[in-house]
Amino acid sequence: MNGIAASLMALAWTASSAASTPSSSTPPVEARVERTAEGVLVRYRLPAPVRSFTFDDKDVIRDRWRVETQGLALADGVVTGDAPFSSFDLRITPDAAEVDRIYMGLSRAGEGYVVYGPALRARGQDTRLRFSDAASDVALPADNAIVGYAFVGPADHVGGDERGAIVARPDLPADLAQPIRDAFVSSMAFYQARLGLDLPYRPAIVVSTDSPGPSGFRGDVTDTGVISVRFHGDSWRYDPDAVALFVWHEVFHLWNGHGVVTRDGDAAPWLHEGGAEYAALAGAVSSDAMSEAQARTALAGRLNGCRRAIGVDGLDQSSLRSGGAVYDCGTLVQWLADLELRQAGAGDVFSVWRDVLGAGRRNPQDGYGVADFEAALPPDSAARTFLKEPGEGRWRRLQDRMARLGVRFVNAPGPNDLRVAALFHVAAANCQGTYGFYDEPGALKLDGDRCGPLSGGPVIDAVEGFDPQQDSAAMFEAVQKRCAETLPVRYRTREGAVLEAACDAPLETPQVWAVAVAPPLKR
Repeated sequence: MNGIAASLMALAWTASSAASTPSSSTPPVEARVERTAEGVLVRYRLPAPVRSFTFDDKDVIRDRWRVETQGLALADGVVTGDAPFSSFDLRITPDAAEVDRIYMGLSRAGEGYVVYGPALRARGQDTRLRFSDAASDVALPADNAIVGYAFVGPADHVGGDERGAIVARPDLPADLAQPIRDAFVSSMAFYQARLGLDLPYRPAIVVSTDSPGPSGFRGDVTDTGVISVRFHGDSWRYDPDAVALFVWHEVFHLWNGHGVVTRDGDAAPWLHEGGAEYAALAGAVSSDAMSEAQARTALAGRLNGCRRAIGVDGLDQSSLRSGGAVYDCGTLVQWLADLELRQAGAGDVFSVWRDVLGAGRRNPQDGYGVADFEAALPPDSAARTFLKEPGEGRWRRLQDRMARLGVRFVNAPGPNDLRVAALFHVAAANCQGTYGFYDEPGALKLDGDRCGPLSGGPVIDAVEGFDPQQDSAAMFEAVQKRCAETLPVRYRTREGAVLEAACDAPLETPQVWAVAVAPPLKR
């Protein structure tokens, strides 16, 4: 690990993989899903005997899939047997962990499950996914579930109205259920009004507190119009204000990620992820689910995240295909475009998305991509060039451009910024290879195998006499003073031991921009 432990919120979206084109003369493969206490049992019936059966989607974790039919085995996404077979039973239990930008094949949602239909599709053959007709169960959606997520579980988990279904266990805590319900309904109404584009389905949001982690929040959307939002235990309680924004983000993907082809979904995910995150901020503020001050803080966080990710060096586009930079830099581009359009009286970023998505729907084979978004911006737009221009001077030019748009930044590192700067500065002087720390409530644990006196994963109660989680500013000043004098920095562990770590270089105050002044986001 090279950095802080997994962030509280991780938002995920990946482009749905296209099914292999089936032969129109071949009868379909039938896959019937039955819910069990441990997971699901999928009974496959094939139109003719085969010696091997290949699943179409390779980007699925199948380490908890087991073929129960005697004489057959599953390996690397292929079922094989010693003799031809025309049926087999597949038992699947929920995935053991969330993985970045990978859909979960099966996840828990209360007493039910969310099944990822494309994971069950046969390569080169039409596959029909059906669900058990057990009286106690419902399936949502009941039709064409093979193209995305589907919920199967008890009927008392399903609520909502004609606007959309809300799926959750009946005893979901009210302080989680209410903000999700409000955000789901409000966001759909807001986006419908701003984009003017109807959805091709009745959407559904499935809420689970059964995520295996490590991310605190995780969500994704599929072509069935099903949004799966998953929380790792009660992690949401540590940041309750983030729940509504999380839902607003995922709902925007119903428009900009599903129901239309995303031509650059893998090559430039920053466009649809940044679009969703900025739309969520603007929508939440406009609906009074978030204050302007909260939105400015969130935008500053995205700005600083992008600065850390791409720095001042020449831009490597691969850095914008995964991790936090996808969201941070993508949101920054959307904010910049919105400011420019509004100042020029040329609409706003929602009007751009309306035109781009509308054109993409009219041209369903091609959809939309980065070129279409850029073409809808003014020729001199800084949003068009920000991620492409040479790195030297990028942030100075951005700061100047934002100032002309009414945004003023100040350097204002917060407690977490100071904590991170001090701990990483000392770690860099003592560690070889990767290093970082886990910042869990009440327990800050160092992480690095070759870090001299800091090795072994100690839990730290004090640095230079200050609690690093409660007194970050005082800790930073003390470490800064010790490093300026090239004196060792003293760590006290949970067991009472004192570790002395070398520090022979000055500790600079981190540059972390805060938004002091900005035009309002509210529409």
